[in-house]
Amino acid sequence: METIISAKPPDVLVDNFTVATNEDWVREWQIKNDGVIVPIQSGWRLYMQLQRMQSGDLGVTCSTDNGRLVVVDQGAGKFGLRLKQADAAQISPAGYHYDIVLVAGDGIYRLVTGTITVDQGITNIPGQEKWTHYPLILRP
Repeated sequence: METIISAKPPDVLVDNFTVATNEDWVREWQIKNDGVIVPIQSGWRLYMQLQRMQSGDLGVTCSTDNGRLVVVDQGAGKFGLRLKQADAAQISPAGYHYDIVLVAGDGIYRLVTGTITVDQGITNIPGQEKWTHYPLILRP
């Protein structure tokens, strides 16, 4: 007799990265379970919050509802962070814990966790918040 796992939540990815207050934040992830791509279904929602390490204060909430988390490729299970510089400028430079959860039907699944270091940006360009964004450099 043998017992096997027949179903489980997606593998949780640990992803730590650095951003600055004077740039758009762009990052993409892909949902996989045991190496198999999980397509994003219509009606699924994603949520993310940054919690300041030292104080526990909430830095920002991102979601598919507010457009700061987006579905990049539904069939490939890809989703991404899209935080504009105008929003990033309002977040205090510090270290933050974060995680991203998926609400799928009646289940809630943690997909990504890690830390985000927010650096104080130096160069600010007048009017840059009005530009159309074409990412030239995508951080790995």
